[in-house]
Amino acid sequence: MVGIVLVSHSRALATAVKELVVSMAGPKLQIAIAAGAGEEHSELGTNGVEIAEAITSVMNHDGVFVLMDIGSALLSTDTALSLLDDAQRSRVRYGAAPFVEGAIAAGVQAALGGSLDEVDREALGALGQKQRHFGVDGEAAPVAELQAGAPAARTIRVAVPNPHGIHARPAARFIREAAAFDAEIQVSNITNTRGPVSARSLTGLASLEVLEGNEIEISATGPDAEVALRTLRKSVESGLGDSIAEPQSRTAPARYEPDDAPVPVSGGLVIGPLFFATSAAIDLPENRPEDPEAEVRRLHEALAAARSAIDAEQAALRKSLGRNEAEIFEAQAMVLEDPALLRRAEASIHEGRENAALAWAHACHDVAAEYAHLEDEYLRQRAADIRDIGARVLAALGVARPRVGDLPQPGILVVDDLAPAEIMTLPEAVLGVICLQGGRTSHAAILLRARGVPAIARAQAAFEHVLFEKAVAAFDGATGELWINPDSAHMETLRARAKTERVAADEAARLSHEGAVTRDGHAIHVYANLGSAAEAALALERGADGVGLFRTEFLFLDRVAAPDEEEQFDCFRRLCEAMGTRPVIVRTFDVGGDKPAPYLGLAREANPFLGMRGIRVCLERPELFQTHLRAILRGGLGGNFRIMFPMVAEVGELRAGRAAVEEAHRSLDQAGVAHAWPVPVGVMIEVPSAVIMGDQLAEEADFFSIGTNDLAQYVLAADRGNPNLTRFQNAQHPSVMRMIVLITTEAHRRGKQVGVCGEAAGDTWTAQLMIGLGVDELSVGPALIPGIKAAIRAARKGDLEALAAKAQER
Repeated sequence: MVGIVLVSHSRALATAVKELVVSMAGPKLQIAIAAGAGEEHSELGTNGVEIAEAITSVMNHDGVFVLMDIGSALLSTDTALSLLDDAQRSRVRYGAAPFVEGAIAAGVQAALGGSLDEVDREALGALGQKQRHFGVDGEAAPVAELQAGAPAARTIRVAVPNPHGIHARPAARFIREAAAFDAEIQVSNITNTRGPVSARSLTGLASLEVLEGNEIEISATGPDAEVALRTLRKSVESGLGDSIAEPQSRTAPARYEPDDAPVPVSGGLVIGPLFFATSAAIDLPENRPEDPEAEVRRLHEALAAARSAIDAEQAALRKSLGRNEAEIFEAQAMVLEDPALLRRAEASIHEGRENAALAWAHACHDVAAEYAHLEDEYLRQRAADIRDIGARVLAALGVARPRVGDLPQPGILVVDDLAPAEIMTLPEAVLGVICLQGGRTSHAAILLRARGVPAIARAQAAFEHVLFEKAVAAFDGATGELWINPDSAHMETLRARAKTERVAADEAARLSHEGAVTRDGHAIHVYANLGSAAEAALALERGADGVGLFRTEFLFLDRVAAPDEEEQFDCFRRLCEAMGTRPVIVRTFDVGGDKPAPYLGLAREANPFLGMRGIRVCLERPELFQTHLRAILRGGLGGNFRIMFPMVAEVGELRAGRAAVEEAHRSLDQAGVAHAWPVPVGVMIEVPSAVIMGDQLAEEADFFSIGTNDLAQYVLAADRGNPNLTRFQNAQHPSVMRMIVLITTEAHRRGKQVGVCGEAAGDTWTAQLMIGLGVDELSVGPALIPGIKAAIRAARKGDLEALAAKAQER
């Protein structure tokens, strides 16, 4: 693999570019930086000796590609070359490509195994893209000019299934996937005749205002045009990471709400004094810079610093709340890479002679205003994200950011809206949050729910005609109900209700580390569903008895190449260290269907949920499967790992999977590599044929785990991604429950355990029904564990069996 060296005057810039390249190319890439001067590289400058050391650190037979920024970096790199021997010099190539874009293109090509010539050519291609994008005079060239003299663009049209359209997070994923291809890609909204815009611009995609059901046109030119379009079609059709069909919440049923009523955001009944956050104006510097280029460099350094801060917050959020919530910050980070936003700021610096802070603030204000005037409410709420990321960069430029102050006593915080960063630092005294603006779909709302902070939004109308001197209020975050200065009788009722809810939640949390045993003595294991090793700490904190589903596919998604054995081993090792001897069920990678991995080159399918998915992909890619299994066995040494195959439809697939596990064991044994052995092997029950063949599968499998989402989809012939069929995504449907009875009966006859790791296990009522149907284990999101355990303790198994029997007769 060709090694990459980045040479820059700024250590911060080089570090940020390296992080960006690795995020696109994957961790296998050999990349080094040589940047900065002076103590701790804090000064601007370059050093020839350091460059030579960086080159030798990534030197291999494929060669090294070096990219530099400007000025003395070129001279220092020449000096570095003179310090190498002849053999080394012959394997070094200097690149004339633009620093950031060239590094991304070069890194991706190197990670794919490209030669030194191919890496150089890809990097130079990034410059061609920018030239075509801006046109000769530096302005955006018309579409006709972009295509003049070039091959005709390939195009596809695809309907957008996302309930909220292509908002920030799916747009960020779209941009990442598009950036992995050597192709010029543009997007238009056919439904509202907006576009085209570059597939690399987050604000550009937002300006299309793509809503659910809109048809978009994606066009591409270049060597990867065909595969790019094929991949992007699959990604858009599968929701770009969004959940396409979400079941109705039990705690917040749909109900009529007048236009001016508050909307529920995060459950919980809260009572307390109101405290209004002040919205202090930002004090921006007004000085006119003498050196615009220096201001542009300051801006880029601030962008890199903001990106590093976001990465740190995202890593912390993965540990505390989970992967999905952490993706909110990834969507914000894409704003920092938006060429349209940066172009506005740089134009203000060069043409308006504004300093970096003033130019950036004006650019963010204009883009936020464009979001705020969009017709769709969900997209309008993205204006808060633009303002938040704008404040982050201004802080890196030395402009103080107004903060939500500490409350003088515990109470309810009333704000216009909250930025994601502000939610992560809310004072402990904040009992709940009332947002005057915002809504239930904002990123702030998602984080408030994830942190368990009760909240309502869109409450402006309730505060327009009342004086709030020393006001007291109560609200229910599950229903949106709001009471301001309630009378004494009503207040007593609310306090009693709040106390009951609080006592129940506290008791559930207090007992979360104890076993879940029904009132008539039947024990149920309650495990956690995890998507990363970092989430294990939260699972243990919430009382998980083990891990009932570890989703390994997250190691394989959102990248241009499969992870190698060492990367996977490191993940499983950390998971094993965290969980100790508690049971950990590791599901082998479940890609295909709604979880595409473009680098696998799976053919486009008319019915992907009926095609290459789960165990079928594993057996179709034996080398990839062996690497995966070896890593699992190595990582599970000293723990209590169990391996589970997804989407098994027949006994032959189980046998083939077992044989692959045994082959991985033999290869490790022959190489003298320590690993876990023997390891129980189980089957995920998702396909009706697996239920029908349950007697034979139970003879050969060590355990079963039921995936209720897919089982309901296949039993009821209802695509789980079809918004018109959500009523069929129901594990309580009699036909699904009868399937569960069949599989638990066959398993128990042979002394095998059956768990449920699908979404149904996380709903209190459905979880109780599952126990009545004979399930031995439940696996849910970590935050739900205390409540599920409490529900089990409150019930009698005999009563649940009677309820389950009656439910099957509907």
